[in-house]
Amino acid sequence: MRIDVSRPSERASISFRHALAREREPGPIVTSWRALDAPACGSWGLAPRARDTLSCALLAVAFYLLLAASAFAQSFPSHPLRMIVPAPPAGITDLSARLVGEGLRAKFGQPVVIENKSGANGLIGLRELLKAEPDGYTLMAGTMGNFVLGYAMEVNAPFDALRDLAPIAGTAEYATAMIVNPKMPVNSVREFIDYAKARPGTLTFGSTGTAALDYLAVELFMKQTGTKLVHVPYRGGPAALNDLMGGSIDVLIEVFPVVMEQIKTGAVKGLAVSSPYRLPSIPQVPTFKEAGVSGVELTGWLGVYGHPQMPDDIHATLGAAIAEIVKQPDITEKFRAIGFEPTGLGVREFSNFHAAEVKRWVAFMTEAGLRK
Repeated sequence: MRIDVSRPSERASISFRHALAREREPGPIVTSWRALDAPACGSWGLAPRARDTLSCALLAVAFYLLLAASAFAQSFPSHPLRMIVPAPPAGITDLSARLVGEGLRAKFGQPVVIENKSGANGLIGLRELLKAEPDGYTLMAGTMGNFVLGYAMEVNAPFDALRDLAPIAGTAEYATAMIVNPKMPVNSVREFIDYAKARPGTLTFGSTGTAALDYLAVELFMKQTGTKLVHVPYRGGPAALNDLMGGSIDVLIEVFPVVMEQIKTGAVKGLAVSSPYRLPSIPQVPTFKEAGVSGVELTGWLGVYGHPQMPDDIHATLGAAIAEIVKQPDITEKFRAIGFEPTGLGVREFSNFHAAEVKRWVAFMTEAGLRK
């Protein structure tokens, strides 16, 4: 499938941040000295010596504020940080957030409190972030599915993927893997396609929502192979995996970190992976391309976001810290042990990457007829 990624990104008409701002909109702002009934004689109505004194005082105040801001940045963080995870415990977002939190605690000497706020494909967590003070002490872990695919699939998305989030750092990327219950009488993608075509509309697949990577992967698989599967939604990947192993659903194309151990132990059958190369931890499982199916090569990613109005210096401090943490050998090893490939993108790199991904996936969804 050739996708034209040159189309500009469409902006959502509704912004969480703007809606929240209206809830606590301040009173009228004084924009001139005349609004305070200042006398209109000379410059500000003051004698020259008084003007000089006032000017010096204002400069002193401005200088003091700059020093205070600098001191605040240097002392950051002075109390515990909060990391919102817009997904259930034990999923990929939760696992990555805890690794980042572990690194931040070691670097800054402050605890990082993980709060799982799952639901609505990340929107509940996003609303929680935007309600928080924009001081840099509240962060949010997020995935490509939460804040790019969800936005790209809806013409009137309930948030703005470019303005309601401050990208801080990219942490890791991951592939997806197609798995089936061990009792299903298939051992390859080709055999699964034949099996599914003989039973149109009867086999079921699970996903974490229609705006998630695991759902998109199956949609693309069905388009490319002419199969028809029935969707069963779940609140998280681990729940879907448990039902697959129990025989309640038939197939998953799930993010690899969630299913890696089950493939390795034989608890499920791994039929293919979405990466462009075989994964070292399961070298026996072919890629989709090797299995004869193109157009399903999807790689997901994770990152950390902040409030869009957070201070620039705190934004930069956190971005540099997290990028450095992810590249530390011990943290890198822990990411790889659970199926991730660390990236460690700083503020500028991750901000540019996030914006490019929004543009790319809006164009993709439009071209594929999935943007509604």
